[in-house]
Amino acid sequence: MDIRRLDLDVAIYRDRVQVTHRSSDSFVDQRAEFPFSSEDALVAHPRHLEDTLVRAIRQVVRGGGFSLREPIVHVVGCEGKLSVSDRRLIDAALRETGMHEVIFEVEG
Repeated sequence: MDIRRLDLDVAIYRDRVQVTHRSSDSFVDQRAEFPFSSEDALVAHPRHLEDTLVRAIRQVVRGGGFSLREPIVHVVGCEGKLSVSDRRLIDAALRETGMHEVIFEVEG
């Protein structure tokens, strides 16, 4: 079995996340079991965002063959522009899922 680094692209939309493993193109579109967005904010409930991200990442890695040493995530899409507050909340949620490095590739 080939061991690949956990290097993910993440897109965050209202009550939905999309996660893609960069080298394998394994893709998951995960709806929130517990809504994390509100009418006014993309991330109104950070713990619910974290829960949704964990569910999506678990689906990506369930086949095995991933190194969990210093995983990296690229935030490549979102609904609208990210506020400074949204960036902080998203960064914290991704780090709580175990991501070592979070790179924002979307405009803020």
